[in-house]
Amino acid sequence: MADIRLVYDNTKMHCDWVITDGDVDTDADLETAVLFSLFTNARAPDGTQPPNGSTDLGGCWIDAIEGYSMGSLLWTIEGAKKTGNSLLTHTRTICEQALQWLLDEKIVGSITVQTSWLNATALNIGIRLTKPDGSDISFRYAWAWKEPARAISSKNPF
Repeated sequence: MADIRLVYDNTKMHCDWVITDGDVDTDADLETAVLFSLFTNARAPDGTQPPNGSTDLGGCWIDAIEGYSMGSLLWTIEGAKKTGNSLLTHTRTICEQALQWLLDEKIVGSITVQTSWLNATALNIGIRLTKPDGSDISFRYAWAWKEPARAISSKNPF
């Protein structure tokens, strides 16, 4: 069974389903997997202080069904202060961890993640995947993390 195709709109910074000929499109499984992996909120480790000050450690409803955590911890750095390159490095690590399952399941042979500043309040996330046949596919996503308000911990909790 194919996945419902998701497409990321960099201007609105969100995903939406694609409708083709009056039905949901099921092409582009690999990009849909990347989008789910990056932009679904994974459960944060115990002891994490969520950016909104709550005690909710996030997680996805799929976790209870599948028995493993899905998504990324990008949500845990919303509002983090830009201090040098530490936020870019931390974001890259979060993305690499979220996409690791593609390597583990041998869906891709390698993953390269690049992060850079798009503007004052948004990150550019570049993903290059090398498929088992040696061909590459790349994606670029703009991700806004809200107004900078707090410093990110130098200790990586992940």
